[in-house]
Amino acid sequence: MKRQYGIYFVFLFFAIGCKKTPVDKLEIKKDTFKSTTNIVKTIGDTTAKVSKKENRYVNNITDISKDSIIACRYFELMYSTNGAKTWKNIKTSLMFKDITFTDKKILVGIDSWVGIHESDYSRIHISKDFGNSWETITFDTRKFFPMEIISNPKEQLYVRTVENKVYKFQGTDYKKDWVYVKTIPETEYTRDIVDYPYGINDESDNVKLYKKSKNKTDTLVYLDLCIEAREIVQKDKVVHISGTGIDKKTSKQYGYYGQLIGDKTLKQYKLPGWFTNIKKTKFNVYIMCEDGLYILKDGKIKQLY
Repeated sequence: MKRQYGIYFVFLFFAIGCKKTPVDKLEIKKDTFKSTTNIVKTIGDTTAKVSKKENRYVNNITDISKDSIIACRYFELMYSTNGAKTWKNIKTSLMFKDITFTDKKILVGIDSWVGIHESDYSRIHISKDFGNSWETITFDTRKFFPMEIISNPKEQLYVRTVENKVYKFQGTDYKKDWVYVKTIPETEYTRDIVDYPYGINDESDNVKLYKKSKNKTDTLVYLDLCIEAREIVQKDKVVHISGTGIDKKTSKQYGYYGQLIGDKTLKQYKLPGWFTNIKKTKFNVYIMCEDGLYILKDGKIKQLY
């Protein structure tokens, strides 16, 4: 998947640095084209309007429970205990790119960066009183370089490093007590967006969603409202796609969100801004764009923040 990276200059800085990263490659040596005549294509509710408030970008989110949610806005955290009906802020000057609430009832956030012209860094922020005070641990990235949290809230803390290695935290010293678990297999570089067995190829004018099975690749459907895909995730037999679209009449870009349900029905949605990101959690798939946080409910795009 592509990386997602709001104070506007911060957002633009990260957006420029975003690029497709190495993931498990799905080689497409030969397309076996599957008929798309049975795919029902619909354009979903597109009534999501631009908020009057500026800077509503949410860069990451996770569920603590069905009703309790905590979200990152880079230099701000916010949480809800009533299913995103209302939000409360956790004031902080720290930067957060990922967040979780562990089985030890500790908030753990991560802030890492793979440097291009500047130095790498990786640090975690720990709060044992739900954000009233924080402790920051900075790692020597030559020895340990965690990039993201991969465990669910209320579970033992697991992280993925820049080398695609998985470590679990086991102990009390967040500087040292990390136990190696496994290495996530990584093969050749691919420009496709992949969540096996599904993948998206957007290298041509026709953005296609395909499915891999053994040595065969079936093109399921073309995403005609999308010009560039960013992410793809699966949840409950639904494939979720985020990306960018463009209005052919006005040449204006919009955020793209699509769903392929049961390999049979494609639903597509337009959102404010010029891109969307998606985050799969234990209970939901959230849609994040420049204008805020959304979710698809009862066939309509609902704004949560």
